[in-house]
Amino acid sequence: MIFLQQQGLSLVEIGLCESVFHLTSFLSEVPSGVIADRFGYRPVLIISRLMAIGHALIMLTAHSLGWFLLAFILQAWAYNLQSGTIEAAQYGSLVNTQATQHYPRVTTILNTTIEVADTLGVVLAGWLMPQHLSVTYWVYLAAALIAILAISGLRVPQRQLTKTHSAQPSLRTILRAATHLLVTQRRLRLLMIFDALFSALGTTYYYYFQTVMTAQHFSGRLITTILIASIALNIVAIQLTPWLQRHQTQHQLLYGLCLSMIMALLSAFSHAIGLLVLIYLVINSLMALIEPLFSNYYNQLIPNGQRATLLERCQHGL
Repeated sequence: MIFLQQQGLSLVEIGLCESVFHLTSFLSEVPSGVIADRFGYRPVLIISRLMAIGHALIMLTAHSLGWFLLAFILQAWAYNLQSGTIEAAQYGSLVNTQATQHYPRVTTILNTTIEVADTLGVVLAGWLMPQHLSVTYWVYLAAALIAILAISGLRVPQRQLTKTHSAQPSLRTILRAATHLLVTQRRLRLLMIFDALFSALGTTYYYYFQTVMTAQHFSGRLITTILIASIALNIVAIQLTPWLQRHQTQHQLLYGLCLSMIMALLSAFSHAIGLLVLIYLVINSLMALIEPLFSNYYNQLIPNGQRATLLERCQHGL
């Protein structure tokens, strides 16, 4: 918002840009997954980063609302083409080498990297505000270029390499097969519903706590301390995921997550600030924990041919 205001956009125009981003993302979720399953993970991931580069270049050079709207459309496509496809490519590569038992560790490393990168991004943006925010888009552009180099060396699952163009299933066939799997796999449906409801409750408390910090006039130092503690606990929770999967059944883990969330939310009726901060840290840790946990559950249930398509639905709810 600060960067766009610096470029001369009003709050209404900024809101329009955000609306275009979310609408484009909503409409592109499933189609982007179908495209990845049809044409392969590597080209789709490369295209997603090219979209990101286009977004960064427009944000650095544009001075009119129309161009900024196009930048947000490209950003949505960059996000959609990547979302779900990364996990599908990772799991597919492990299937190809018969090493799927290592996926919990792989997804743990992925989510830990995301947590650390998010933290570094927030710190960097704080240093650059308000005069040098354009640097963030140069960093974004450079990261996209590095990602393309990394993706170019991606080991594509053998199934995608050996099939000829004529032998590849059509987009309609992939979508129909994915829909059929979703209809017939009761366990997958229940996991998706649990994931969506759990994430919705956690996100609701996250935004509620923002109002608490504002109403209680938390100092910048206190907010920073809470954020650092939250990131540290999130990383610990993510690292615990493989151990929990080895020592707990799926039902035990889901019941434990559900009970922990209910107890945390019931405790939130207290007006004790210290307790509300503790609940915030606990709920954030639970939210971090379910990412690698459910990624593993989903990949075990979804076959290669529909993995990117259904992971899009799983990651964005039903």
